[in-house]
Amino acid sequence: MSWVLHRLDDRLIHGQVLVAWGQRLSPQRIVIVDDAVAASEWERQLYQDAAPGIDVRVLGVADAVAAYAAEATAPGAAFLLLRDLPTALRLVEAGAEIAAFNVGGLHHAPGKDKVAEYVYLDDADRAAARALHARHVGLDVQDVPASRAVPLSSLEPLA
Repeated sequence: MSWVLHRLDDRLIHGQVLVAWGQRLSPQRIVIVDDAVAASEWERQLYQDAAPGIDVRVLGVADAVAAYAAEATAPGAAFLLLRDLPTALRLVEAGAEIAAFNVGGLHHAPGKDKVAEYVYLDDADRAAARALHARHVGLDVQDVPASRAVPLSSLEPLA
């Protein structure tokens, strides 16, 4: 079974991931790919403690490619969580064969424009989204499983 959710969300682990997606998909493992969090002992521990009963691993992009391939055949369900579109692009460019990402929450920050209620993009996000789209990696905007998935390309020109 393994990968059941590939999610982009600047909050990484939080209520929507654990409650809404977690109850629906029952992950045994969560893999966070984030270079900054991977480099910080206390942040890694914080995220590991945030999901009781779930094996949480925090990896930098360089280590995540091999772990991604290995996880693909592991028993049980797993989530892949990334903070942003540029990290998703780096992971795909490094060799992770990911067909699509759930764009779950890229929130307002200076320089970002609203694309959907919970998705704001800046120029770096748009460039990464266009590059992922060109590689035929799907980007579907959906905050919780009960809401309808909407292709990012229908909200933001990616071609």
